[in-house]
Amino acid sequence: MRSSVLRYLGLFSFVCLTVIVILVVDIAGDYNRHHQHQMRPSEAALGICQRCDGDVFLCTHLPIISIDTLGQTIPGRPMNFLPGNAGNYPKRVFQTTPTGETQIRVKFSVMDNAGDWTHACDEPLHSSMAYMRLRGNSSRYFDKPNYRIQLIDDDGNNNRLPLLGMAHSHEWALHGPFLDKTLLRNYMWMNIAAYVMAGEFVPEVRFFELIIDGELQGLYVLMETLRVEPGRLALNRYRYGMDATSYFVRIDTTLVPERRINNFSRYTLRLESNHEMEILYPSQHMQSERVRNYVTASINSFERLIYSRYMFWYPGRYQRYINMDSFVNFFIINEFIGNNDLFSLSTYMHKDVRGRIVAGPVWDFNNILNNFFFNMPYDEFYLTGRGWFDRLMMCPDFTDQVIRRYRALRRGVLSEEFINQYMDDVIEWLGSAVDRNFDVWGYSFDPTLVGVGLTDMSAMGIRIPTREERDMGMTIHDVNPTSFEEAIEWKREFMNNRGRWMDEHIESIRQYSHPSRHALWIVP
Repeated sequence: MRSSVLRYLGLFSFVCLTVIVILVVDIAGDYNRHHQHQMRPSEAALGICQRCDGDVFLCTHLPIISIDTLGQTIPGRPMNFLPGNAGNYPKRVFQTTPTGETQIRVKFSVMDNAGDWTHACDEPLHSSMAYMRLRGNSSRYFDKPNYRIQLIDDDGNNNRLPLLGMAHSHEWALHGPFLDKTLLRNYMWMNIAAYVMAGEFVPEVRFFELIIDGELQGLYVLMETLRVEPGRLALNRYRYGMDATSYFVRIDTTLVPERRINNFSRYTLRLESNHEMEILYPSQHMQSERVRNYVTASINSFERLIYSRYMFWYPGRYQRYINMDSFVNFFIINEFIGNNDLFSLSTYMHKDVRGRIVAGPVWDFNNILNNFFFNMPYDEFYLTGRGWFDRLMMCPDFTDQVIRRYRALRRGVLSEEFINQYMDDVIEWLGSAVDRNFDVWGYSFDPTLVGVGLTDMSAMGIRIPTREERDMGMTIHDVNPTSFEEAIEWKREFMNNRGRWMDEHIESIRQYSHPSRHALWIVP
């Protein structure tokens, strides 16, 4: 009887979630986005598992990914820096295998009984060999790391699979929320960003529970990586021998000097020190000198315009080079969530050979909404003076469109009601998976137990008091959440305060495009 009641209540909840899906489409537009927590039943909807008595290793309503490392250590932990030579920056050195390899070969399995309970002992839905290593920048230091997976067949060739209902691919990112004690940021804001970006590619995301060598690693997020391929970033493919090409570039701390380009903002020192723009597509083996020159010239044509007086003598000319809507949306989503890394780390742009430069895709929302290594204020603009936005903000048509688009989004997917309800729904749907995660990583709520052996506290994945906070007597325990519930409330408070402050001050960005601010530029 109790089981029937639970199942009835669970199915009722599932129907309610379906109604929410319809409302989401009505508010945001239909961009064919899959919201996992709305498409799959919760624990309550499933009721008591009829296939086990609770004595199995893992019984969950989420998918399970299991990895067998075959007794190897997963490489990729940072070790030290080698000094740079011939003008190059110091090179970071990562842990490798005993034979010097940067990745290991592992067995990879996915268990997923969508619509029912899933067990670690179930027959895999997908099985494959894979190459595996740690990935990321600062997250490589974290006790709970992120991983890169490259699926391969027995002969070592790429093995494209549709993992957890996403488009076929061989390359995936396994994001392990550690600094983010809410566990939600990348999942929640990738999905919301997909609506803000209005049809541009935004990586799909799925929660799952990870097992490595028979040990539970807690809650992870499977993420599509940023690749030019069908189902992800769709560009006209490069043709061998051609100079003109579609391209995909990134601003970051470049680890592959051969991919770096000497673009205008670099050699005029407008990029942050040690940061570069590099070509990700065409891939390195296709980057002939003529291809690199073409991409560099394309970027330079735009940068030389926006950093010149022609921006004011010929208003609107910059729109010949960029997809303005994408930059408006890109600014709004990253400014709203306080993405302090933009135009410094993990910043991407792309251009189809037949089109204009497009902002994005968005990537890496782990540090947003005051989840940085030190406290970030909610009551200031972060991006108005950052990178290309510093110049685009000088144009009245750009600031006007930002304001209009922001106001519209705050009546929809960026409204306080919508984002708070979305967060609450995800938390409720995750259920006991949160508890299992912190059964493994709960010690991280005590900063003194994290990253034992490291001297840089920020590298441990914990927050550091600012000077002002130290002057107020606050310690490292005061600036780090002590529980999942407290982390959620901190995120909610910052998120709501951020939106309310931007509502009140969004019109003030007109100051950056007012003629009086740039009078000297306008004079011929």
